[in-house]
Amino acid sequence: MEKFFDIARKILAEQLNIDPAEITMETTFEEIEADSIDIVEMIMALEDMYDVEFPEDDLEDYPVFGELIKALYDYLEQQKK
Repeated sequence: MEKFFDIARKILAEQLNIDPAEITMETTFEEIEADSIDIVEMIMALEDMYDVEFPEDDLEDYPVFGELIKALYDYLEQQKK
């Protein structure tokens, strides 16, 4: 999970041109001014890296970075089985 978090954080930080240290599990997307396009682009980059397609229909249910990353990680783990 920690490696997945670090990768996602790095991708999003690069997109937003901010220091990855500004993004924690408790950071809200509003705090870092990430909009839905930024979030979808991060998810698409993760999909390419992990060769999986994440569901993107419930993104508004995850206003906190850590909540979204946990949901994506859990989905990835289910797909491995």
